[in-house]
Amino acid sequence: MLHIHNGDVVAVRARRAQIPGTHLAFRESLIGGPILTPATRDEWIEARAHWLSETHGQHLLRVRNDLIAQDDALAAAMKEDEVVLWFEHDLYCLIHLLYLFAHVGAHHNLTLIWSPKPLSEPTEDELRELWESRETVKPSMLALAAEAWRAYAGADPLALNRFISTDWPEFPFLREGMALHASRFPSTYNGLGEIANRTLGEMAFAPVDFLTLFDRFNEAVPRFGFGDTDVMRELRQLARGDVALITIAEVEGELPKAVFTLTPAGENVIAGEVDYTKLTDLDCRLGGAHLTRERMWRWDAKARQLIAQSPSLAS
Repeated sequence: MLHIHNGDVVAVRARRAQIPGTHLAFRESLIGGPILTPATRDEWIEARAHWLSETHGQHLLRVRNDLIAQDDALAAAMKEDEVVLWFEHDLYCLIHLLYLFAHVGAHHNLTLIWSPKPLSEPTEDELRELWESRETVKPSMLALAAEAWRAYAGADPLALNRFISTDWPEFPFLREGMALHASRFPSTYNGLGEIANRTLGEMAFAPVDFLTLFDRFNEAVPRFGFGDTDVMRELRQLARGDVALITIAEVEGELPKAVFTLTPAGENVIAGEVDYTKLTDLDCRLGGAHLTRERMWRWDAKARQLIAQSPSLAS
């Protein structure tokens, strides 16, 4: 029996709870960086390894080898008598779950623990109860997951709107998760995605330290589920843009003590007086979509849908 967990924390706790089987921590960050489809295995691993190495400051060879080993482990999982997926209702987990469904969804005995609450919270006894209550993944959920992954990984994100406009009883949290991802696109209100709007909103009245900011961001429901390095990467981009929206007073090696302050430009953008996309040369990837000033999509929060922006409006 193979258990696949979204990261190391729950994998370690499940081992300590003596839940039988092998426990594999899935280590990726598919909410960022290039999502290449179609792509060969070598093309995928090379693109992901370069981005993860640059983003997290790790040696490229080590990251590449880790991704190869992980991909080999997923291929070998098909020989297990059962594969159990442990994931939570947040965007980070959802994207990884969709990816794993695409890789091990054909397993003859695939089961799932799809938890509305963080899996780091239950006691060891409660983890064992969760394991015993795992459910077989239904074909309807797998089919829907395959479509959702194609929408996430596709070059045209308008395919996401279908998943945002409909409830999916066979796949709880799918609608909320796809809406969370879509909200990361530049908003029609001020050109910032939801992550930037949430974090900058915490700085509106006074400077704030990273630990306080991250705790408030991470506890907000529905949850993105991002780690501290993911949130910090977003914040640094706002500080290093063509026009800085924030300043960061940072002590090297002391991430929790970093302090963030809105600049006058940041105050204007948060107030909706200036559109951020007019202040920066946009070049980023969200899922399979590559956003530039010439090719952009916007999140309309009132209509709850993504819309394509014409090049004339982006200039």
